[in-house]
Amino acid sequence: MFNPADIRKGMVARDRDGENLGLITRVDAGGFFVEKGAFFVRECRLAFSDVTDIDGEDVYLREDLARLPSVRPEVREARGDLSERAPVALGHDLTGALGVLPADDGAAPRH
Repeated sequence: MFNPADIRKGMVARDRDGENLGLITRVDAGGFFVEKGAFFVRECRLAFSDVTDIDGEDVYLREDLARLPSVRPEVREARGDLSERAPVALGHDLTGALGVLPADDGAAPRH
């Protein structure tokens, strides 16, 4: 278990896999901020509840990089995160069941 009071400016934030996410730039009563940089489009605010452990100067988070707020879209894509895919059209079949509509491939409808 860790003490939130041990988190301070200048420590390194790491995701659950140990990847270096950047330096902690500010700490307040509600949490802390990780610097804007290669992974984040702006400073990323995290809560103390997002932390699993502190080891020396490293703060380990519960989530992996792709699941954190403010992560650059290209980082999510590179990691195979599918949470921001394009919407899928839904419709009812002849039985009334709801499902994914077939893609419109430009072919004429068959009767």
